[in-house]
Amino acid sequence: MEENKDNNFDNSIALWQRDKKKQDESGKKYPNYTGLLTVNGKKLNVSVWVNTDRKEGQPIMSGKIQEPMQKKTEEIPF
Repeated sequence: MEENKDNNFDNSIALWQRDKKKQDESGKKYPNYTGLLTVNGKKLNVSVWVNTDRKEGQPIMSGKIQEPMQKKTEEIPF
């Protein structure tokens, strides 16, 4: 049986710092980090926000896990 190379990253997470983009809306909070989570061979999108605890001043990370967004495909009329 041939080993799937993607299995090496099963049950793992990879995050990258998100850069600001020109199309970002002013005042809207965007994640500080985005990345991929692989669980049992299924890939999911991850977003992480970094905030500061008001009482302790310690960094707090909160996140969201979502199904990957499907790219829109335009139907070409015949």
